[in-house]
Amino acid sequence: MRLRSSQLSPPAGLADAHVATRAALLDAAGRLFAQHGVEGTSVRDIIKAAGANLGAVNYHFGTKERLALEVFAHRLKPVNRERLARLDALEQAAGKGRLNLERVMDALIRPALESPSDGSAADCMRLMSRCFQEPNPDLKTFVEKEFAEIARRFDSAIRRAVPGLSKGELFWRLKFLFGALHHGQEMWLQFDDMPKMPHVAGLPRPQLESFTRQFLAFAVAGVSAAIPRRRGRKTSGTITPSRK
Repeated sequence: MRLRSSQLSPPAGLADAHVATRAALLDAAGRLFAQHGVEGTSVRDIIKAAGANLGAVNYHFGTKERLALEVFAHRLKPVNRERLARLDALEQAAGKGRLNLERVMDALIRPALESPSDGSAADCMRLMSRCFQEPNPDLKTFVEKEFAEIARRFDSAIRRAVPGLSKGELFWRLKFLFGALHHGQEMWLQFDDMPKMPHVAGLPRPQLESFTRQFLAFAVAGVSAAIPRRRGRKTSGTITPSRK
C-alpha cells in the first residue's frame, strides 16, 4: 500500500513546534555566545535559556559546535549580503569611473552596525566581534570562507577609490580598521559601565547613528592618509578620496 504524502509528513502542529524550538535554540545560543563565547557557553545554558528539553540541541543540530556554525551563519550571511548589494549598486553607478571612498566605507561598515530586524543590535554587534576571537578551527574556517568574497571585492573597490595604495598598505590599513571597529563596538556597548576619566565624566553614550558617522569619518581618514615614505623624502600628502 502506498502512503499519501500527507501521511508521510509530521502533523502540522508538531512541525510548527520543531520550527519554534529550533528558532528558540538559535536565538538563545546567539545571545549566550555573544556574551560568553562558544567555549564559555554550555549546552545546558542554551537549553535553559531556550526553554527546551535536554536532547533538543542534539536533535536539531547534532553538536554545540554545529549549532555555533548555524548561529554565526544566521548573523553573518545577511550582513555580508547587504555589504555586497550596496557595493554592487556603487559599482554600477560609477561605471568605469573612480569610486567614492566614503560610500565604499559606508557599504562595508554600516551593515555591521545597523540594528537587525529583530532589534538585537547589541547581541549582533558582540557576536560579530566574537567571530574572529573563537578558537574553534571549524568556526575559523567558516569565518574565513564567509569573508573571502568580501575581502576580494572591497579590496578592489578601495584601490579604485584610492589608487595610490599598494597591496601591503591596504592590507595593514584594513587590519587597523577592523581592529578599531571591533574595539569601538565593545566600547559603545559597554560605555555606561566603563570607568570614565574626569574630562569625559557624564558624557552620554552616543546614538548608534552618531557612532556610525564618527567611525566612518575615522575610517575614511585612516584609509586615505598620506602614504609613508622613506626617511628624508617628503610624503605625497593626504590622498583625497573621490567625491563623485
